[in-house]
Amino acid sequence: MKQCGGTNASWRHRCCVGLAFALACVCASGTTIPESYPRAQAAIHALQLGAAIERGLGPLTPAVPALFGARGAIAWQRLLGGAEHALGNYDLAEAHWLQAQRLALAYGDVGTAAEILELRGEQAAVSDYARTERISNELAQLAERARLPSAHADAEYFLGIVDRRHGRLDSATAHTQRALEAATALGDRRDMARALSFLGLIARDRGDYATAFDMEMRTLAIRERLGVDLAGTLRNLALICLDLGDDNLTRKYFTRAIETAASHGDSLDYSSALGTYSSWLADIGEYQAALAAADEALLLARALDNKPAVGFDLFDAGRALTGLKRPDEARERLVEALAIGRQLKQHEIITRSQLALAENAYAAGDIAQSRSLLDEISADSSAMQFKPMLAAVYALADKLAVAQGNLALALDYAHKRSTLRDELLNTRSSRALALLESQYERAEAEHKLAQMTLDNQQQAAQLAQRQAQRNRGLALIVMLTMVLGLLAWRFSSVRKLNRELGMRNAQVEAQRTALSDANTRLQQQADELFQAAIRDPLTGIANRGHLLRQLDARRVECARDNCELATLLIDFDHFKQINDRHGHQFGDRVLVAGANALCDQLGAGDIVGRYGGEEFIVATSVRDAAQARQLAERLRARVAAALAELLPDDPDATTISIGIALLSRMPASARLEELIEAADKAVYAAKNAGRNRVVVHAA
Repeated sequence: MKQCGGTNASWRHRCCVGLAFALACVCASGTTIPESYPRAQAAIHALQLGAAIERGLGPLTPAVPALFGARGAIAWQRLLGGAEHALGNYDLAEAHWLQAQRLALAYGDVGTAAEILELRGEQAAVSDYARTERISNELAQLAERARLPSAHADAEYFLGIVDRRHGRLDSATAHTQRALEAATALGDRRDMARALSFLGLIARDRGDYATAFDMEMRTLAIRERLGVDLAGTLRNLALICLDLGDDNLTRKYFTRAIETAASHGDSLDYSSALGTYSSWLADIGEYQAALAAADEALLLARALDNKPAVGFDLFDAGRALTGLKRPDEARERLVEALAIGRQLKQHEIITRSQLALAENAYAAGDIAQSRSLLDEISADSSAMQFKPMLAAVYALADKLAVAQGNLALALDYAHKRSTLRDELLNTRSSRALALLESQYERAEAEHKLAQMTLDNQQQAAQLAQRQAQRNRGLALIVMLTMVLGLLAWRFSSVRKLNRELGMRNAQVEAQRTALSDANTRLQQQADELFQAAIRDPLTGIANRGHLLRQLDARRVECARDNCELATLLIDFDHFKQINDRHGHQFGDRVLVAGANALCDQLGAGDIVGRYGGEEFIVATSVRDAAQARQLAERLRARVAAALAELLPDDPDATTISIGIALLSRMPASARLEELIEAADKAVYAAKNAGRNRVVVHAA
């Protein structure tokens, strides 16, 4: 069923372009575009050419069915739609394709109708998400009725696009995963690359840069072999590197994306790459260059009638104008971008525009307006799924809280932003990126090894053939002594070939050694990544996530075996005073010393980890409450002694309070959160009783 790629698509594309330029002579002059934007000029001229084609060939359309029948009419409408699409006149293309689809359905050709629906969906997915959803549902019905697996894969992919643009990331992932599985089963590498790339975009939205980078690199490998759609993949890689803070790689991939789109003459890809490049230029403070790129992308987007791109480009231009200290112009463009986002129900445009307007209002001193816009963003649960944007929301909320004198709230937002940035940009992300690069190097090494092995097989076959010739010559040497010189030359050629084969074998061995080294590095990086994922970077003990997983597993095990489990929640007394008096670095030393003191008193089977801030959790199997209290008193004394060495002049600030929750005193259906909450209540009781003591939670 696939006709949009391969030989048929190439033939159709050449026909469409040929048809378009055959009527170039009737193209009239029209909209004027500055000469500094030649691609925007070309897009406008293409639209004018499309209108001329419509005027020139439109009168012939009614005669086509009578001359060539129903199939001829379908082919004619598809040809006109393809020509208009190639020239960027998408409304006219949609009208012709829709007519071709209706003719195909009336003729009973469901397969052709599904092919045309796919073309319409690809075009609509660029800018019209409501139409994309309608087309997807219609395509799914056709696929079910005629049992067309390729059409089913396309329907799932288009629904994934719609869900992502509306902020439904889980649903978008499910649709795209099904599209990938269907394309893989069909062996359609182009659609596989399309689905992989879109899964990478969703992973980037979630802040999972390792998965996003892996998906886009796999996509790039496929598309480089096919020689199609490279600009979009390079742009996506640039965006991932941008989020990871690698400016060199970001500039490299953006430059390649723009150059690739320009060399292929694809105005849509060029506009998209240029628009995202302008956003990054604004991020790094190159506002004048950002404004120029955004203006050119905006002209192209308007010429192509790509409303989502217009919204993003207006947003990028507004940010650049804000950086250039032109707030009124910036606000005008941001308001227009917001209106387009709401019209399209595109959450990313809406949220980005609101955030930029809030920053603009803050810079102008309008705190109330800034706060109102920020509250509107926070109320949108779909917008909050985009983690890089969420970090920017926390940063502005911190500034607003400071401006309003609410320092406690400002500190809370600063902590949230710091935690989120650590999640997005900590060593796990960089190591994961290094790991994926090693995997890519390994794949390249395997490809080179396979290619070299194939070359060696060809050389060996040539060697065998020449050896046979040599043997025949030796058998005739007695009778044909005059050809002795020729045989000597043959023998010399064989020896030369043997030497070449030896060199090739040496290269193969070197490649195998390089592959082994790459595997070793890969394993080391995987081990480092795992340790970074489960360890608290300050104290070296289990981090919150790993701690809670261990504790929940132990809780389930003890409940099943009917044995006692004691959960100790430990809180350092007066820790804020320590930070205020001695600084945060000294406070970190206090936490490290306390953690080491806890570990010294625990056994191999005990669980210990950092729950958050100055709170730690210890979990251990005990006989009864008395044994749990005995362990807690020992920990309290040992930590006090260790901290007294750091603060000999301030013994009151070197203590801890411990709350104990026993599993046997909890309801049979109690969850992990309830067990920790019980320990937390016991800690509060210890604090209220004067600190530096142990309290066991009562049933």
